[in-house]
Amino acid sequence: MAELAARDVLGPGGLIAGLMSAYESRPQQLDMAEVVTEALAGNQHAIVEAPTGVGKSFAYLVPMVLHALRTHEKVVISTNTIALQEQLIDKDIPLLQRIFPELKAVLVKGRQNYLSLRRLAYAANGQQALFDSREDDSVLRELVEWSRTTEIGDRADLGYDPPPRVWRQVQSDRSNCLGRKCPTYDECFFYKARQAMADAHILVVNHHLYFSDLSLRDEHAAILPAHQVVVFDEAHTLEDVATDHLGASISEAQVRFYLDGLWSAKHRGLMADESYAFARTLVEGARAMSEEFWKRVALLAIDTRQDTVPLTAPGMVENLLSPALDELARGLELCRSKTTEENAIQELRAQGDRAAVMSGAVRQVIEQQMQEHVYYAHLPSGRGTPSLSASPLSVAELLKQRLFESMRTVVLTSATLAADDSDRFLFLRRRLGIEGGLARRLDSPFDFQTQAKLLLNSSPIDPNSPRYEHALSAWLSDYLATAQGGVFVLFTSYRQLTAVHDLVRPTLDRAHRFVLRHGDGMGRAQMLELFKRVGNGVLFGTSSFWEGVDVPGDALRHVIITKLPFEVPNHPVVEARHADIKRRGGNPFMERTVPEAIIRLKQGFGRLIRSRLDTGTVVISDHRVLTAAYGRYFLRALPPCATELFQLEHYLAKVAEG
Repeated sequence: MAELAARDVLGPGGLIAGLMSAYESRPQQLDMAEVVTEALAGNQHAIVEAPTGVGKSFAYLVPMVLHALRTHEKVVISTNTIALQEQLIDKDIPLLQRIFPELKAVLVKGRQNYLSLRRLAYAANGQQALFDSREDDSVLRELVEWSRTTEIGDRADLGYDPPPRVWRQVQSDRSNCLGRKCPTYDECFFYKARQAMADAHILVVNHHLYFSDLSLRDEHAAILPAHQVVVFDEAHTLEDVATDHLGASISEAQVRFYLDGLWSAKHRGLMADESYAFARTLVEGARAMSEEFWKRVALLAIDTRQDTVPLTAPGMVENLLSPALDELARGLELCRSKTTEENAIQELRAQGDRAAVMSGAVRQVIEQQMQEHVYYAHLPSGRGTPSLSASPLSVAELLKQRLFESMRTVVLTSATLAADDSDRFLFLRRRLGIEGGLARRLDSPFDFQTQAKLLLNSSPIDPNSPRYEHALSAWLSDYLATAQGGVFVLFTSYRQLTAVHDLVRPTLDRAHRFVLRHGDGMGRAQMLELFKRVGNGVLFGTSSFWEGVDVPGDALRHVIITKLPFEVPNHPVVEARHADIKRRGGNPFMERTVPEAIIRLKQGFGRLIRSRLDTGTVVISDHRVLTAAYGRYFLRALPPCATELFQLEHYLAKVAEG
């Protein structure tokens, strides 16, 4: 093992080539593997932009596996999407295990994914009238049967998603755990999973779990075992994920869900036990205060059309909720003092802790207790519920201290990390707080000059105007009439997607084209599966279809980008970050808005060519890529390919005639 190098595994005639007759060694992949190897050897960090087709997962996996087997140190691999996790766990790592049979790897999930046998028995023994419906009681019985056959106790092994109100009563819970004192400790699914983590060389996680773990380390409640090496694949998403997890948030739905579990309108829940009857009024009181509190939060949106409203000063809403939750926590503690049954003691302690945590989260936001944070209320229309959030103004210093200065080697990789044509990654470094280390931008293995064509609109029609929507719809109707293969039409807003879809749909229906529209109620994974199966469908999609989507071959031959993907300028976090750049004398549009949009555009462009056999066209109908001074930065960031121009202006005449 000591003499084996990544090239011996990945190179021509290497160990993988010996297993796969059709295997092609890629020079870019070997280059990346050398960078990762050098970072490990020198205890350095590394940033690697690896375009689609490089084979980046093997390029970091092989050096990491060799390192883990040689040193017996754990390596964490973190991804943003489930699809990449599944690729690593189901395909890539099993192939390497054929070469290295001693290699152990596990997919790490949050504790809440595992069944607690003790809590399940407590819920099923009829000691609590927990549920409002027979359907929920039936699900509980099914969980009991499943618990007797499942080997892992992971909710994903169940085959369906149980109702959250049922699962919360039986899931593994840190604040409701007896540890080694638990009568089911030896059979505990969560602790078996932890033991598998302890035995593994490679731990595969997602970014959300990793940053949840990072936020808990100061409380000595970390999820992951100690480690000094981590790879972040799909690292272009790290700032957003870190922003979500290193702040604070609380929603009306969370509070309501919690209170209903204690004592619902149908007189079900933990307080259904008559010995706790005296505490029911505390639940009702907290519910009344919660309803009034969230009504007052909602009033913040009266003078604005925005669904996200900045909290510009502490105390903008009177905090009626925290005192009620504090009183409820004291009541639950009193309930706990009146029982000797160990399961009930644990349940009451856990619920009291949860009330205290919610109370604290509301105070943090309302009183604006954290420095260098942005405070805001989210007030969605429709079926959404209001929430309060505090997000760090910048995660750079937090990540510098908690991640990059505490880890020996962190590897950041993605197909889109650079916002310009250099390998300095200055935009990424400023956002994430990573200094020094190795950095490399790899060439694409694809020949974009022959595989792809770029079609650009040169008509200066405002892409935010109804005029643009009509011209784009007329052009789309014409273009899609002859376009062979599948088509993605990518938008930056649901409103514009709906407007254009509704104008184009009659033409597509007459042409018998299969059409999918994001937002029609179908899940993203199901939409993609249908799209691939049809082979020549037209999919109207927004943000989640710009990245993490892999549709090779004729099923996707055209990607139409309707608007440059600038981030929403009026979100309080974006506004605050822009204001901070201005205070430092910078230009927020050029320093943040444009680089962010360039990375997003590269993601959208990258949906088209996924293999050496793919061909097709990318259309950018937003004229600013040609006519604005900053447009050249967008074009320079894209692979060089044959380019043609068209004019949306010509299609306005068709609209007038129509």
